Amino acid sequence: MKPKRAAVIGAGMAGVSAAKLLSAAGWDVVVFEKSRGWGGRCATKRIEGCIVDHGAQYFTMRDPEFDAAVRSACGDALCTIGASVVDAAGEKLEARTMFYHADGNSRLARALGADLDVRTAVEVAEVVGLEIGGEHFDTIVSTAPWPQTCKLAGIPIVSNPYAPCLAAIFAYDLPWEGTATQRYGVRDDSSQDLAWSACENHKCGRIADGLTVIVAHASETFSRARLEQAPVEWSAILRRRVEELWEIPPGALRHSYPHRWRYARVTQKIPPAGLPAHWIFAGDLLGASRVESAWIAGRDAVAHLL
Repeated sequence: MKPKRAAVIGAGMAGVSAAKLLSAAGWDVVVFEKSRGWGGRCATKRIEGCIVDHGAQYFTMRDPEFDAAVRSACGDALCTIGASVVDAAGEKLEARTMFYHADGNSRLARALGADLDVRTAVEVAEVVGLEIGGEHFDTIVSTAPWPQTCKLAGIPIVSNPYAPCLAAIFAYDLPWEGTATQRYGVRDDSSQDLAWSACENHKCGRIADGLTVIVAHASETFSRARLEQAPVEWSAILRRRVEELWEIPPGALRHSYPHRWRYARVTQKIPPAGLPAHWIFAGDLLGASRVESAWIAGRDAVAHLL
């Protein structure tokens, strides 16, 4: 008998987790990824001779199975951030150990998904029955955000349970010193503009000599209000706030790299109901908007199928 075939939409953490479990169970699995790289919101940009995580800045490993899988897949490339995260007043915030992949957090998905058939730069625009691009599958596993999954499945989009996030990378012609060396990140959940900023220099070997690189994530309120504005407008506001918080002279900026995350974080849980027969949803809507939560969502959705 031929093995069952599954199409997994998305090569982020949930997609990789789902695909690995199906593959281990003997299924023939194809992962379709619209981007050129893996990782989804575990996104990494290579700029100015630097490696910068502009999506998920770090990840935790609360789940024992996720912990074991990451340690086995990453080996010596698994690193930790030693500096602390503080609030807007400079008070240290308690946090779990913050992990990152030495070569960029996007490599985490690639490491966990070793040996999978992943077809990058292939956007699934439609699913006809259980066919994608003329290939027939027994099951469709979608890890795309719920509104995108609904569109592909041909069912009504009742609500959008995700918050957007406007993000930017700011690279400065400055040696790594001063405030940037004393803390890794600043979190301010009450802020009307800048909710998070972090210095990527704390990740060993990532940033070129003579540069200081800060990643900024705007608040939900700010991001919703300016989502469709030109990036030059909202990135300028974030830049000013970054330079205030991190005591950086404005004239030191070399380049900025803005990015829109339309589906950055789950704000409310809704049951992913109404999908056609032989469709499974395995995105982070099933859990929390953390790296390991997405991996767990993929694992649990497929475990239920199996």
